[in-house]
Amino acid sequence: MKIGKPFARARNRIAAITILAALTLGGNLLGLLLGAPPGLLPSLPLSIPIILASCWYPRRGTLFALGLAAVYAVTVFLLSPPDPLLPFTILPRAVFLVLVGGVVALLTTRLRESEQQMQDIIEFLPDATFAIDREGKVIAWNRAIEEMTGVKKEAVLNRGNYEHAIPFYGKRQPLLADKILQGEAGDRKILVSETTIPHFRDGNGAHIRFTAAPLLDANGNVAGAIESIRDVSDQVMMETALKNASHQLNTLAGILRTDLANRLAVLYGHLSVGVMKFDDPAVLSFIDDLHDAANGIRRQIEISRAFREIGRLPPAWMPVQETVRKAAVGLSFGSVSLETWTERLEVFADPHLETVFTHLLENALAPGIGASRIVVTYHLRPDGCAIVVEDDGTGIPYPEKEKLFVQREESFGHGLFLAHEILAITGITIRETGIPGEGAKFEILIPPGGYRFSETSQTVEDPQPGSHLVVRELRSPEFALANDVWRDYHGVTADPTRDRIFATFCGERIVSLARCRRHSDGSMEVDGVFTPEPCRGRGYSRMAVAALVVACHNDDLYMYAVESLAGFYAEFGFVSIPERDLPSPIRERYTWAAGNMEGAEIRPMHRRAGL
Repeated sequence: MKIGKPFARARNRIAAITILAALTLGGNLLGLLLGAPPGLLPSLPLSIPIILASCWYPRRGTLFALGLAAVYAVTVFLLSPPDPLLPFTILPRAVFLVLVGGVVALLTTRLRESEQQMQDIIEFLPDATFAIDREGKVIAWNRAIEEMTGVKKEAVLNRGNYEHAIPFYGKRQPLLADKILQGEAGDRKILVSETTIPHFRDGNGAHIRFTAAPLLDANGNVAGAIESIRDVSDQVMMETALKNASHQLNTLAGILRTDLANRLAVLYGHLSVGVMKFDDPAVLSFIDDLHDAANGIRRQIEISRAFREIGRLPPAWMPVQETVRKAAVGLSFGSVSLETWTERLEVFADPHLETVFTHLLENALAPGIGASRIVVTYHLRPDGCAIVVEDDGTGIPYPEKEKLFVQREESFGHGLFLAHEILAITGITIRETGIPGEGAKFEILIPPGGYRFSETSQTVEDPQPGSHLVVRELRSPEFALANDVWRDYHGVTADPTRDRIFATFCGERIVSLARCRRHSDGSMEVDGVFTPEPCRGRGYSRMAVAALVVACHNDDLYMYAVESLAGFYAEFGFVSIPERDLPSPIRERYTWAAGNMEGAEIRPMHRRAGL
């Protein structure tokens, strides 16, 4: 029966082509016999059997068109009265019929080749895959799904009514591909689900993952759906086993940490008694060595506890300013100052990012470093955004730099191995680029797409509690306040996408502003330095500009300074330069000066990157 159907279909097609060809040729013959002029006989009906033959049998379509066109031309020539113009009437029609057959045969061949390629792709996919058309009929059923279900493609092809669901659920019900046709995917486009099929794997059951996506036509409309099925039983069992093993290991590690901590407490007690009981310098030195060793064990316990938590929570967008301030809580800074200029910056990182900054700050505060100042800023680069943590201490010797982020005995780099591992979770790198003798400089490089500038306010405490004056960077919602202050100052307005604005506050009122704008070529321009008339002469501008210079010191800074204030800006490291040395986007903002600075009351100035 299955073999007879294709032969019956072929016979029906041949019969249809033959009948149509006979009818169209017979119509032309009848017209000629009745005396109709050849030019009035329609030849278009002859293209119908040619199109059908070329579609159904593209390899023979052109030959069939050539034969039918030849029969048509010979018939007309033989039965028409002599006419010198007859060839010019009949031959173009015959050529047209041959071209129709050739074009349709070519297009059909290309279409079938494309369909065959698609069928081959689906057929040899490693995942079990099937496809359905708009009516829900199965149009593809590959080898992998035959092996998974034991159902051959001949049993399901061209069948609808959820026939494809029976091998999985034993009954007819919609699968994900059917839900795609029903519009349940919505904007997601792809549907994914997992379930257990009890009768798979010889009745032992299998954990199956279904994934379905729409098939679109040339107009973007859903013309069908394709669904792949993967047996993820081994993966699920492995994940479950790893989760159980991890739980057991964490439990065991917790017991060991607790036991070690208890024994260390006893050891510390004995060491304290030993210090009080003995006064021999050699014995006391030996006790100090034991105390240092015990401290090393305690730090290893703390690191192992922190490692247990890494990766347990998913990465999230972390506000850097707030994270640094939280990291500083509980650390003893003494006379060391901490300046954090990362307002609005958020990075996609492990939630333990605070631990990273804690270890970096501990490194700068370590005895012997001699730092008096720690500065945290950021620097936008072509390869991402670098958070820079630097101090003015003794720095790190070059031989030590390569081993900073390697797990080893403590010296330089306390906790930096752990910091490196936390950052690596989201593809963030860290390196030390400071100059020995001038201070340590850690650069945390966040790749493009891993950082952003928040349009909402971050919660930041007053860095000088109780002080009447505060200098800080404005948050995005506060840019409107800067516009109010600048209203009468050359029409300057703030742009959150390009500007960093630093303000001196007296209470809740802005008393001075300074802006740093990033241009399209990456150059940084300082402008908008303004203090309202009633607030001048009190050093407020000096505070705002000082904050800007520190926060933006990783870039070269350029500006047009008012001539009378050139000396003021020189105190912050700005030097006069020729106008031609200014980046072009900055020069173009001052086209009114026409490039001739003689007689103008402004001076081009430049400050090299660096604190």
